[in-house]
Amino acid sequence: MKDLASRLRAIVRDNRRELTIEPVVDGVGAYSGASAPGALEAIASALGGTVVDDDRGPCLVIDRVYDADRYHGRRLVEACRVSPQAPVALFEPRLAPVTDWASRVVFFDIETTGLSGGAGTIAFLVGCGWYEDDGFRVRQWLMTGPAGERVLLDALARTLDETSLLVTFNGRTFDVPFMDMRWAFHRQSSPATEVPHLDMLPTSRRLWSRREDDTSCSLTALERSVLGFHRVGDVPGFEIPVRYFQFLRTGDASMIEGVLEHNRLDLVSLAAVTAHALQLAQEGPQWCREPSEQLGLGHLYERQGELERALEAYVLAGNADDRDLSGRSLERQALLLRRQRRFDEAAVAWQRVLDSARRPFNAIERRAAEALAIHHEHRAQDLDAAKRYAEVVRGQVTGRHVAGVEHRLGRIARKQAKQKGDPQAAPLLDSDS
Repeated sequence: MKDLASRLRAIVRDNRRELTIEPVVDGVGAYSGASAPGALEAIASALGGTVVDDDRGPCLVIDRVYDADRYHGRRLVEACRVSPQAPVALFEPRLAPVTDWASRVVFFDIETTGLSGGAGTIAFLVGCGWYEDDGFRVRQWLMTGPAGERVLLDALARTLDETSLLVTFNGRTFDVPFMDMRWAFHRQSSPATEVPHLDMLPTSRRLWSRREDDTSCSLTALERSVLGFHRVGDVPGFEIPVRYFQFLRTGDASMIEGVLEHNRLDLVSLAAVTAHALQLAQEGPQWCREPSEQLGLGHLYERQGELERALEAYVLAGNADDRDLSGRSLERQALLLRRQRRFDEAAVAWQRVLDSARRPFNAIERRAAEALAIHHEHRAQDLDAAKRYAEVVRGQVTGRHVAGVEHRLGRIARKQAKQKGDPQAAPLLDSDS
């Protein structure tokens, strides 16, 4: 065991040696380390920030303002402001009773030294973005050493105290619980628990995970597909912790500059995606660019009880050229109509699913044939049609499902015989009623 532990330590030591980048020997980035005398001021100057220091330790603050008339992909920065009339409760029902959510919307993202958590993992960079009169301001707090964490947490707490709505991307699962853990580590209560929170990841999955061209719902994927924004020279996420540790060791500001830009772009994109999604919800399915958005929007309307708007979205999405997307939309339309006891209209939607079906049927098309068999047997009282659809189902199922179809066909046969007055017909069973 001792030999194995020694070998593992040697592997880790060798890997760290391979990741080491020698410090720059000339220019503003050449230091013996981020904590060297005079290094902090030079790093702040190189990054365009300022030093916040007290008796607990230093922290850098970097501000950037994105002008309102600047484009981020296809959208102007000004157009990414969230409207106070936007239906945020559609995305997060817990926000329904919050009346002043729009007074100060803050977008939030962190960069950490790892994803595993634990006391040794820290959020070395915290970014917040909000709108001001002159555009979108991004404020970042960068730790140049562990001693600066309390300064960072205090500054972030003051920002959250003035926040009416916190918007994140996967923040309910990662960012906010991670920061709660850091406050708890310092024996402080978390101010984030008092702030209304909108996590855009679940909404993004509902709206855009059904895209034909890109099934990923990462923020960078949504930048490309929804906003038309493409990053150039971006720092990959897995490289961020390595760059931070190299920055601490060398004091080379250029090592962390790309990480700061990565975080800033995340915040601007989050604001743009949020504004776009809320505009979709506010304007309705007619404003959507593609059927996948209409289907996702229909799910959101239905969950919130806005059934007529949901039905409108499903009807539009049902006209999609894509067989799978159209089938899912028509199924949601049929199920919603059935809930409203509009059985004949539901049957029309189910029939449209079968009209574009190809053998072998997919799961939705099998369910459509079964629904039509039920409809014609029990509601339309057309036993010939019910038998026809049940036979279609029988040709598409295997295993235990065959018994259910055979039972249905037997029941239909007994009903048909009774209608014809056949004296030899088998008596109806209790389950045939």
